[in-house]
Amino acid sequence: MSTKVYFLKDNTENWGPVHDYLSGFVSAERREKINRYKFESDRMLSLYAAIITRLAIVRETGIKNDELVFDCPYMKKPTLSAPRTDTPLDFNFSHTKGAVLMGLSTDSTIGVDVERIRKAPFNTMKMVCHPAEADYINSSSDKEKAFFEIWTKKEAYTKCMGTGLSVDLKSINTLAAPICENIETFIQDGYVCSVCTLNK
Repeated sequence: MSTKVYFLKDNTENWGPVHDYLSGFVSAERREKINRYKFESDRMLSLYAAIITRLAIVRETGIKNDELVFDCPYMKKPTLSAPRTDTPLDFNFSHTKGAVLMGLSTDSTIGVDVERIRKAPFNTMKMVCHPAEADYINSSSDKEKAFFEIWTKKEAYTKCMGTGLSVDLKSINTLAAPICENIETFIQDGYVCSVCTLNK
C-alpha cells in the first residue's frame, strides 16, 4: 500500500443501538469528542470517521484494534502514537453533512477534505481565495462546484502541511505548481473530495 482513500455516504439522522455498539470500538477520549457535537447526525459522522480510520489501519498493519493508541492534539492532525509500526503511517479524515472521507498513506503525509455541493458562501472568497482561484470560480459554468473544489483543495493542503486554516489562505494558490501537482480532486455522489499527499 502507498495511499488509499475511503468514502462513506450516510444520511442517517438518528442515533440508535448500532451506534452505541460501534462506540465500544473507539477510545473513551474519542467518545467524549463525539458527544460534544450538538446534532446526532454530526456525532454519527464523527463516529464513522473514527471507525473507518481504525478499520483501515487494522487492515493494513494487522494490529489489533484494542492496541491502537492515538494522539489528538488540539487543532492538529491526529497521529498513531502506539504501537510502533514497521512502516510509517499517516492518515487524515474529514466529514460533512452526509459523508466521510478518510485517507491512509505509507509513503506520504496526507490531508483530505470533503464538502457537499450546495449553495456556496461566495462572500468569503476575498478572505480565503488567491486571485487565480477567484478567477477560476468566477469563470466557471458551475460556480458552486468550482468553489468547493477550491475550498477542499485548500483544506486538504493545509491539513497535509499540518498548519490547518491558521495560515493566510489567500496566499495559497492550489491551482499552481507545485501545490496542484500534489492534490487530486474528484466528485463522488454529489460531494467534492480532495486528497493532498506530500512525500515525507
